[in-house]
Amino acid sequence: MLFSKNNPTSSPRRIRATSIFSAAVSFACIGLSANLASAHARRHDVHHVSSHQSSTRSALLQSIRVSKRCSCVVSAAYAMRGARYTMGGTSRSGFDCSGFVRYILSTSGGVDLPRSAAEQYYHGTAVSLSKIQPGDLVFFKNTYKRGISHVGIYTGNGKFMHAANAHKGVREDSLLSAYYVEHFAGVRRVLPTISRRINPRD
Repeated sequence: MLFSKNNPTSSPRRIRATSIFSAAVSFACIGLSANLASAHARRHDVHHVSSHQSSTRSALLQSIRVSKRCSCVVSAAYAMRGARYTMGGTSRSGFDCSGFVRYILSTSGGVDLPRSAAEQYYHGTAVSLSKIQPGDLVFFKNTYKRGISHVGIYTGNGKFMHAANAHKGVREDSLLSAYYVEHFAGVRRVLPTISRRINPRD
């Protein structure tokens, strides 16, 4: 019934979704605002909602606060668009994928990440694709080598910034492109508040 012609909540984007992955990203891009508006409408009627609805509302509001905190990370990532790709690079003169992410999170997010994409994958908190927020890290596997081999910064609307390769440099791409769908590995949230919980010495 979700996609019934008579159902006013049907989403053309969901109808056109060709995979679970693209449906999840579509939810993250266009479903969040609708769910948040619904949550605000129930603000004064919390005694009549189920515990599930209440916890969902709290989670959505928290994710919005997280998104605002990491807006500077996204802005810093955009500022590096067009920078050169350099294997092993960690500075403005040239980045590789993990060097780019580490530089942006260090200078704009206050987060000290490990050097390689594989190490960064095990840092922070795992986040489901349906709850991805701008500033989260997106990881890919089996690109130029087996295992976790590429990372970028999610910028919203199903897109991410990354140091792509020597031919393309730092650029924005879509998570829904066939290549990245095929190699997608997961999402990690490494915001300062979460990182401090993991390592109180930070």
